[in-house]
Amino acid sequence: MHDAPSLRTSFTRIQMAILVGALGLGPAVTAAPAPRPPRTVDAEAERLKAIRAAEPGLSAEAARAKLARLEKAWALATAKGLLKTPEWRERRQEGRQSVLGRAFLDTRPSHPGMTEEQVKAAFLAQGEERHVSHLLCKTREEAEAALKRIQAGEPFEKVAAEISVDPSAAQNKGDLGWIRQKQMVTAFGDPVFAAPVGALVGPLQSEFGWHVAKAWEARRETEADFAARRETLLKEAAATQMKMRREAALEVLRPRYPLVPDLTVLGADRTTETLPGDEKKVAGRVAGTAISLRTLKRHLVDVLKTMGSSHSLGAATKARFMEGVADDIRLSEAARKQGLDRRPEVQAALWLEERERAYVRYAEAFLSEAQVSEVELAKHHETFPDRFRQVGALRLQVLVADSKDEVDAALNAVRTGLPWREAVARYANAEATGNPEPGWVEVASLKTLVPPTLMQPLLAGPQGQPVGPMLGPDGFMIFNALERRPGPVMPLGECREAVRADYLKAHGHDLVERSLGD
Repeated sequence: MHDAPSLRTSFTRIQMAILVGALGLGPAVTAAPAPRPPRTVDAEAERLKAIRAAEPGLSAEAARAKLARLEKAWALATAKGLLKTPEWRERRQEGRQSVLGRAFLDTRPSHPGMTEEQVKAAFLAQGEERHVSHLLCKTREEAEAALKRIQAGEPFEKVAAEISVDPSAAQNKGDLGWIRQKQMVTAFGDPVFAAPVGALVGPLQSEFGWHVAKAWEARRETEADFAARRETLLKEAAATQMKMRREAALEVLRPRYPLVPDLTVLGADRTTETLPGDEKKVAGRVAGTAISLRTLKRHLVDVLKTMGSSHSLGAATKARFMEGVADDIRLSEAARKQGLDRRPEVQAALWLEERERAYVRYAEAFLSEAQVSEVELAKHHETFPDRFRQVGALRLQVLVADSKDEVDAALNAVRTGLPWREAVARYANAEATGNPEPGWVEVASLKTLVPPTLMQPLLAGPQGQPVGPMLGPDGFMIFNALERRPGPVMPLGECREAVRADYLKAHGHDLVERSLGD
C-alpha cells in the first residue's frame, strides 16, 4: 500500500498528458513507431550488377542476355545430372570460398594503393635488363675448357647444351632470357652486369658451381614501354596490394583457425593422381571444414605442376602444402562470421560464380556430343596442316635401372633438379643405358617399345619432363624428351578426332552460345 501515492501520481500525469494533447494544449503521448518493413532486394538487379562488374565494358542489354544464358545453362546442366558429381561439389565449394574470401578482404583496412604515377616511376626505376646465356660446370677446369671451345668459335648454345649441368640447359641451351642483376646471386650477377655487352665472362664461382656467361643485349624500360604495358602493370600493382592485404589478414586468422592434418592419411598415399574414393578421405580439417584428399591432390598438382608419383613428399610436407587450401577456408569462414554472405552484392557474386562453373560443365558436355560435318573437318584440316603434323623423331634421354626402387629414386631425383647424367651415374645400369647423351630416335621405332600411355606425354607433353617408369627388355626405364622433330602431316582419316577437337577449340564457344540462345 505504501506505493499507492506514487502509482496514483504516475497515473494522473499520464491522464493529464492525454487530456492536454486532446485539447491541443501540448504534445500528446505517442505510440511507439511501427517497425520498418524489411528491405526488399531485387535479386535480378543485383545479379546484373555483378555481371557488369565482372565485365566492365558490357552493356545493360548484353548483361541481361548473359544472365539468361547462364540460367539456361544451369537448368540444362542440372537436368543432365552434371551438378551431382563429387568434383562439381568440390569445385562449387572452392568457388564459394574464393568469393567470400574476396568479400572479407574488401572489408579489411589497408594502405592506399599505388597511384599510376607511382607505378610508372617504379617501372622506370628497375634498371638495366640483359639477355644472358650461361653454362654451369662442377669444376673450374671444366669451365675453362668450355670457355676455350667458345673462344675458338663454337656456338655458345652448342657447348652449353652438351656440357652444362644446369638441368634447364637441355631445353634452353643456356639461354636465361632477359634478367636483372637483382634476380641473380651476387657472385654471378655482379660480374655479368659489369662486363661489356657481348663479352665472355668467367669462369665465375657461385654456390652452384663454375659458370661461363655472356650478355648478348642490354635495355632499359622507357615511357613507351610503360604506355604499351600500362593496363597489365596497373593490374599487377593492384594484385600485389591485394596479396599484402590477404597476408595481413591471414596472420590473424591462422592462429584462430589452425589446420589439423591427418598424417596417417597423408602418409599412406604415394601419388598426386586422384583416385576413386579420394573424395571420401579426410586429409585435414580447419574451421570445422574437412579437406578431402582429392582436393589436396589437385592443389598439389597446381602448385608442383606435375602429376603422378610423389615419393619425395612426406606427410609433414604435404601438410605444409595443405595450408594453401586452409587459407581459403579461413578467409571464407571469417566472412561468414561477419555476416558478409547475407549481403545482396555478395549473394549475387556467389550466384555468378556458381552459374559460370555450371556453364563450363554444360559446355563440356555439349561439345562432347557436338556433330561437325565432314566438310568442316576437311576445311579445317586443309587450313591448319601443321597442327596435324606427326612428330617424326625425338631427341631423347634414356635411363635403365635394375629395380623398380632404383628407377623410382632416379625419377624423383631428376624431377627435383638432379642433372640427368648424375642420375644415370647414381642409379642406372650403365651397360643397359649406354651413352647418357641424348640422341635422336625415330618415333616409329620407339612405338614398338613404349606403350601408348607413355608415348602420348613424350609426343605432346612438356619437353624436359621425365616420363615413366616402364619395364623394358633390359630393366626399368624412364625417358626425357628434349626436342621434337616434325614429320609428315597425318591424313584426315587418321586424325579425324584430333581435327574435330581442334575445330571445337576454335569454334566451340560460338556453338555453345548459339545453343543457349535458341
